[in-house]
Amino acid sequence: MAETIDFEKLSFEDALAMLEDLLGRMESGKQPLESLISDFETGSKLLKVCRGRLNGMERRIEILMKDDGAQGEWQNFGASETPRTQL
Repeated sequence: MAETIDFEKLSFEDALAMLEDLLGRMESGKQPLESLISDFETGSKLLKVCRGRLNGMERRIEILMKDDGAQGEWQNFGASETPRTQL
């Protein structure tokens, strides 16, 4: 990928689409080795983005399942934040 990618700003859907496109190119077997290695590195970063987004959603779902909203406010937090649990 020649363009610069801001991995932090990618949505899950965008990162997944880019990863699928990249894998299609890699599986074609028609890339030079240097390009293949570069795409592999980019694919690793895209995979990390996808995992991070999924982990963040999983944490949000866990909070929603524990708190029905009756005992406080629901919180919206990012993937890097740790959810606050209620006792």
